[in-house]
Amino acid sequence: MQLPESILKALLGFGLTEPEMSVYLTLLELGSQPASIVAKKAGLKRGHCYNVLEALTERSIVQSIERHSVKYFTACSPSILLNFLDHRSEELAVKKRNLLEVIPDLERIRNPMTVQPKVRFFQGADGIKEIYEDTLRVKNQPLYAVGDFDHYFPKEQDKELNDWIWRYCKRRAKNGIWYIGIVNKSPTTDFAFKHRAGEKRKFKMLQGVEMSVEVNIYGNKVAIISSSRDMVGIIIEDQPTADTLRNFHQAVWKMLPEYRPSSSCPSP
Repeated sequence: MQLPESILKALLGFGLTEPEMSVYLTLLELGSQPASIVAKKAGLKRGHCYNVLEALTERSIVQSIERHSVKYFTACSPSILLNFLDHRSEELAVKKRNLLEVIPDLERIRNPMTVQPKVRFFQGADGIKEIYEDTLRVKNQPLYAVGDFDHYFPKEQDKELNDWIWRYCKRRAKNGIWYIGIVNKSPTTDFAFKHRAGEKRKFKMLQGVEMSVEVNIYGNKVAIISSSRDMVGIIIEDQPTADTLRNFHQAVWKMLPEYRPSSSCPSP
């Protein structure tokens, strides 16, 4: 049975192994069958297939019933898989709440003399996302930034990441974190300026300076991101470094003019 790549990708992403996926799809196609028929259709040895069927049964993805001393297996409805994901989400939410409650206690236990990692390196689209996610963990403090929106929004290189970053901006605003940005003038910055009220942005304009990376200062951290070409970034966790760069940002901010969008950019 030739299946679309999207189905295979979705089932593997759900957490099924390739043998489990093959067995589940075979049962969907054939209906209730004994292990011998499933093994032959799925291309597995009978003993291996039986183990896979038992594992799927334990996870309630497959059901079994005995008829005339022969055990038959049936695939549960595909919609059941969504129920499992919803249940996982609820469990993760509970675990996250429980962990958040005890983090202050864990911090008090931590030995202040222990040397902590000061610099973390990130690579690829997932690494860039993790850096942005980290900026959301510092609550009730502005995010001081320097950069050129046209450079660090990777439109052609990675559309999925570009769309994700715009969604991140909305989440940042929803969390009440203001973006205080020293930026270059560009079409993308004009677009961001247009939506500045709803996405909690303040801009000052810097002209004649190339800024191909983004610098974000938040809490006791500084993040440097290069997403236009190399997809790399670092987080420096050091209070004096963050304070110095934040003070420098604020000093330069006072000397710069307000951002002026192109005349074609409609007012928000």
